[in-house]
Amino acid sequence: MRGYVIAGIVGTWVVMAALLVQKQTRPAGPSLTTLPATAFDERDEWFGVYKASSKIGYAHRTTARTSEGYAFSEESTMAVAMLGVPQTLRLSLTAETDQAFALRRLRFVLISPATVFTVTAEREDQQLRVRYGPRGQETTMTFPLTEPIYLPSTLRPRVLAAELAPGTRYTAPSFNPLTLRNEPLTIIVESRELLPGADGAIDAVRLIEEQQGIRTRTWLDTTGAVVREESALGFTIERETRERALVGANNQATIDLVAASRIPLVGTIDDPRQVEQLRLRVSGAAAAQVPPDPPRQRVEGSTVTVTREDEPAAALPIATVSQGVDPVYVAPAPFIESDDPMVLARARAIVGDAGDAVTAARRLVAWVNEHIVKAPSVTVPSAREVLSAARGDCNEHAVLLTALARAVGIPARVVAGTVYAGDGFYYHAWTELWLGSWVSADGVFGQLPTDATHIKLIDGGPERHLALASVIGQLAFAVEEER
Repeated sequence: MRGYVIAGIVGTWVVMAALLVQKQTRPAGPSLTTLPATAFDERDEWFGVYKASSKIGYAHRTTARTSEGYAFSEESTMAVAMLGVPQTLRLSLTAETDQAFALRRLRFVLISPATVFTVTAEREDQQLRVRYGPRGQETTMTFPLTEPIYLPSTLRPRVLAAELAPGTRYTAPSFNPLTLRNEPLTIIVESRELLPGADGAIDAVRLIEEQQGIRTRTWLDTTGAVVREESALGFTIERETRERALVGANNQATIDLVAASRIPLVGTIDDPRQVEQLRLRVSGAAAAQVPPDPPRQRVEGSTVTVTREDEPAAALPIATVSQGVDPVYVAPAPFIESDDPMVLARARAIVGDAGDAVTAARRLVAWVNEHIVKAPSVTVPSAREVLSAARGDCNEHAVLLTALARAVGIPARVVAGTVYAGDGFYYHAWTELWLGSWVSADGVFGQLPTDATHIKLIDGGPERHLALASVIGQLAFAVEEER
């Protein structure tokens, strides 16, 4: 059990960190697009990819002019491990823009042992047409556009050319292929400094880019070329020659991302799946990010208390359980395709003759627990794909259970946080079902409600889980009481 549970949602973070997508932005600034667009030089750049001091792969980026604007591409290969199992990841991103660098089309591909996942996006008048999913099982969606959207790398030269003072902050809309959303990106001018280089010191400008819970720090030389980038989870890229970038990577995948994301615990929990109430003292730089979620999860100062909720005493009919609940929790969404014919048919077959929501929920939780093979994976989970493949880690279990519940009219949402597993807490995803009140449910453990070692950090599907990267390595727990 522990083997697949603690793989958790780390796989999704691997993809996120490899893309070097950016951190959450709250403080808004003037639009970066008000700065003049600066012409790009054609470039062919190579980088080594590092985790801590170990080289784990390489990246190759190109920039070229086209008759309509610019073409950008990036390919990267990384060797990591999850629970000691080597995972070679290959990612590619190609994009075309107009002369002002507004995005026209994009294609992203993730190749891992678990899947080949693609996202294509194309601007069509005032909307963005997006197609995503594993090869042969893509889903198409459209999003309205009220303004042009950009890639982070195309905005950097504007900041550099403007010679902005340290502390200057700008925002711009940017499409994130992992969340399938157009999200605000903030770029902050941090400082100017000299970086060591093979041919001497490099005069560089350091920028911070923030978007959706992830922060990247980037160093640009005076031409606007990237010298170095630092991202979430301790990933960095360093500019290198082609020859140097392609050699020296550790293909034995000594960096185990699951082990590296473990939250240390002072004290012991003897029978975690039976814990009814748990009180923990929380420390670390991200301690304040553990939210209250009463009545199940209460926070007082540095202490969080989780009390396993009771099942509702009165079982509501499925036909009326969603009344008064935000319709978003019964609607299909990216990665939660509750309107897919296969998902609908399977959900109805599982629920069968159950007329009340609690009985139906129990059947759905039990089916997901029994029929989805538990295996760590590096992918972007989609309910339709999980139902077809019938395997995955906690992400896959959570999105499928959520989609199945919505398919029969039970409001459901994915949540993420941490769970105790053997020697500490690990990042984990599960589901909450509306049964007259929100009740936690875990398809991995077959629990309804879940045990009290489930510490909730965020609501939301896979597109929100990227925000958890900001707490990795920033939390520690100590047991104060359990029962």
